[in-house]
Amino acid sequence: MKGSAYRAYSDPELVAMCLDGDVRAWETLMWRYRRLIFSIPTKFGLPQYDALDVFQTVCLKLLEHLHEVKDDRKISTWLATTTTRQCLAILTTRQKEFGQQPEVDEPLDPAGTLEDIRLLAERYQQLRDAVEELPARCRSLIEILYLDVKKYNYEQINEKLGIPVASIGPIRARCLNRLRKILNERGIK
Repeated sequence: MKGSAYRAYSDPELVAMCLDGDVRAWETLMWRYRRLIFSIPTKFGLPQYDALDVFQTVCLKLLEHLHEVKDDRKISTWLATTTTRQCLAILTTRQKEFGQQPEVDEPLDPAGTLEDIRLLAERYQQLRDAVEELPARCRSLIEILYLDVKKYNYEQINEKLGIPVASIGPIRARCLNRLRKILNERGIK
């Protein structure tokens, strides 16, 4: 079975396959939630090297505790909670080591609670799931324009995706309309 065929599986199916030792199911699960996991350390303002450490630690914890995840339909919640806890652990450790606030890329928002961060991460994941349902061309364009950390200009998008520069705007509009429709069908505003 090709790796891309795994994308059609639900989280509970992937979890069951992971527990049976299916490496491709694990890769698919990690691919599906990679941005969710990375978005949380970014929200905390952690530098990239810490975000990478958080990602590795969370993946390892999921691998170790996958059989204990009570509701495999809510794996995104488990990941958001575990990632948030890992970020807090890094911040606490740095504060103890240096006796001061650790280095962060931007100040933490004092108005944002942990629950706010978790809810925001879940909304981002819902958006990513909806993007995954788009046709390949739309999915690639939306990911490059809105989800990729690197910012591409239209010439670079033309080179990467082969879409004529003059067509990028109209195609983007059609893709965003499709995405809105998917989100509306899911009851997401």
